[in-house]
Amino acid sequence: MPQIDIIKSSEAPQPPKKLSKIAEQLVGALSSLKKDEVIRLKPDDGKSVRGLKTSVGRVASNAGIKTDSYDTGDGYLYVRKVDK
Repeated sequence: MPQIDIIKSSEAPQPPKKLSKIAEQLVGALSSLKKDEVIRLKPDDGKSVRGLKTSVGRVASNAGIKTDSYDTGDGYLYVRKVDK
């Protein structure tokens, strides 16, 4: 069993806030997306559209950006920004 210590939050290190380069690019693209625009993403070789959808959703949510993403079966993930 792991050792469990309860400490004051002021004693704990701050969590890292650095986004990966790809996450930064995605947040930038999502932030600048206009109402009539959609981002089209192709997964890396060996990766699934479903996994990409999960990753994009997590990055967008962490950045406070509401999105709608969908897969049409053509191998791409489509992402659009939704008004809050």
